[in-house]
Amino acid sequence: MSSTTPLAKRLAYICVQCGGALGANRECSACGKGYPEHSATGTPVFVSDRSPLDVPEILGYHVREAALDLQVANSHWATGALRQLLDKTDGKTVLSFGSGDGGDRSWLEHAGYDLVCFDIYPGPYTDVVCDGHELPFADGQFDIVVSTAVFEHLYNPFQAAREIFRVLKPGGALIGSAAFLEAYHANSYFHMSHLGLTEVFTRAGFEGLEIHPGWSYVESLNGRFWVWNNVKFISKLTRPWRRLRYKFGMLLWKLAYGYKGRTVPDRVRLGFSGSLIFRAVKPSA
Repeated sequence: MSSTTPLAKRLAYICVQCGGALGANRECSACGKGYPEHSATGTPVFVSDRSPLDVPEILGYHVREAALDLQVANSHWATGALRQLLDKTDGKTVLSFGSGDGGDRSWLEHAGYDLVCFDIYPGPYTDVVCDGHELPFADGQFDIVVSTAVFEHLYNPFQAAREIFRVLKPGGALIGSAAFLEAYHANSYFHMSHLGLTEVFTRAGFEGLEIHPGWSYVESLNGRFWVWNNVKFISKLTRPWRRLRYKFGMLLWKLAYGYKGRTVPDRVRLGFSGSLIFRAVKPSA
C-alpha cells in the first residue's frame, strides 16, 4: 500500500470486546461486534461494553474546529528531556496516546514521524476514538508510543501500560510525561512519583526505564490559577516572581550540595517536580 496512505488506514485492528480480528467493515470475525463511526468526521469509535465511555455521547459529540496551538507542543518536543529521549529512540511509526489538541501531532509529523492519534472524543486531529485501557490495534505495530500528560487521567494506569506494551514492536519505546506534584486537574486520578511510575511500567514488562524531572512543582501549581495565566497583565507581573521562588529554592540546594563538593542529585529534583518525564523500553526478545 502506498506510503502516502495515512497510517491509520494501514494498521491492523482488533476487537476491543474479545480480541478477534476486524474486517474492512470494522466487524469482528469472532464475536460479530461492529464498531460505528462519528457521522460528522468519519472517525471510527472502538469502545467495548466494559468501558465507562459513553458511545451514544461520543457519536453525538459536536466537533468544533480549533486553531492549532503549538506552544505546548514546542515546550514538549523542541528542547529538553522529552526531545533527548525521542532522539535516542529508533523508528518513525508512532502512536499518540491521547492526542488532545493536536499540537504533538503537528510537531511530530513535521519532524518526519508517521502518526496515528487517538482520544476519547473525536476531534480535528483524531484518527481513532477509543479507551486507552483497551486499544484496538493489533500487537507489535508501533516503534514509539508518546503520551504527554495523560497517565494521571487513567483510572487504571497498570492496564493502560500493559496495552501500550502489547502494541509496541520489540525494542520499541514509550516516551512521555505524567503529573506528580501538579494539582488535581481535568478529572485526574493518580499523580505518581518516580517510584509509582517505576512500578507501573516494570509490572507491564518494560525495561531500561529512565525518569527525569519535568517542570517544577511551583510552576505546575501556579499553572492551575486561571487568572495568573490568562490575564496577560497579571501573568506578566507574577511570572518572574513565581520563577524566582523556585530558582531560589534550587539555589539553596545547590549551595548545600556544593559545600560538600557535590551536585544536586536527580533524586532530589524528582521529589520537587510538578511532572516527571519518562522513557520505557519493550525488550527486543
